[in-house]
Amino acid sequence: VFPLSKSMAVLDVARSEEFAPVKNPPGTDSDSPDTARRLFSDVAKEWVKRAGATLTGDVDSDMCEVGPMTSYNGEGLEGMRGATVDCPFSI
Repeated sequence: VFPLSKSMAVLDVARSEEFAPVKNPPGTDSDSPDTARRLFSDVAKEWVKRAGATLTGDVDSDMCEVGPMTSYNGEGLEGMRGATVDCPFSI
């Protein structure tokens, strides 16, 4: 495939933030929709905490989301500094 491409790029990213494989059925301990949802939710919670907000409620929830129209990589959340965010959340 690479010899046929006109240009190519390699990205070095943090696996925990950019990769959540789904190749096993729900309920499986690895590479399942459940583990991908958990990873995605953990990233969202980390972004919100990094922005300066405090998480309350069910902080172990795997249903926390920062939508792509709000932030692509944790940017643009500065307005949350000092806010209290109740988990689970969808921002």
